[in-house]
Amino acid sequence: MSAGTYQLIDFGAGRKLESLGGYLVDRPSPAAEPHRRRQRDWSAADARFDADRRRWTFHRPWPEAAELDCGSFVMPIQPTPFGHIGIFPEQHANWKWLRTRVQQHREEAPLQALNLFGYTGASSLAVATAGGKVAHVDAAKPNVMAARRAADRAGCDQSIRFLTDDAGKFVARELRRQRQYDLIILDPPAYGHGPRGKAWRLERDLWPLLQQCLDLLTAPVRQLLLTGHSEQVGSADVTAWLRRQLGSGVEIAAGRSGLPDTARRKLDCGFYVRAVWEP
Repeated sequence: MSAGTYQLIDFGAGRKLESLGGYLVDRPSPAAEPHRRRQRDWSAADARFDADRRRWTFHRPWPEAAELDCGSFVMPIQPTPFGHIGIFPEQHANWKWLRTRVQQHREEAPLQALNLFGYTGASSLAVATAGGKVAHVDAAKPNVMAARRAADRAGCDQSIRFLTDDAGKFVARELRRQRQYDLIILDPPAYGHGPRGKAWRLERDLWPLLQQCLDLLTAPVRQLLLTGHSEQVGSADVTAWLRRQLGSGVEIAAGRSGLPDTARRKLDCGFYVRAVWEP
């Protein structure tokens, strides 16, 4: 199967209907609150995920070696036990921003990026295929293995270090090693569990991690991309925190990510904050 394109067809009643290169997927989306506009299309879904049973139902087999075209690279997609497909298409604008930051890098050495909570590696590929170097960190080994396969498929695996590790512990070690980065990417969960079952709560644990990330950014031009899904923390909170830490010299673009459907409605997909500053 050649790399297909992504299209959000419709959303509503807590679900979204997506076309993955023509293969229709019906899966949960908590933000999909309005009424559906194209009810007839939902019955044509090729695959449906039931969150209560954590189970996929396939009316047509999942395409072999399925991939999505992400603009400058392609990403493998596959159904996961959690109802994901291995990629978050709403990050497309952020991938473009990352590539621009790499291409505008003024130093002789390649841009050095750190991707925390890196999942299956789309942001890492956005940086690496533009010429940057990446340390890709995720606590789940299957995610890191998927990222490695995607990078190998894209021919940029030599530009990425793949690390199965807790984000906070890795950052602390990098500080002790006096490592330096030009750009840091974070997509932390709203809640989860770290090493030895320690609970992660975004509203509590984000700020000390962010402070450590600022300490790792030591390049002449420092850059940060943070994305998330949380009712407790949003782009305004992160923006205010960054301005308190960095002053008025930081350039910040922040807002809500979204996916347009065929009726030009937009499905909310969380927040983003992009920051660039010179010390």
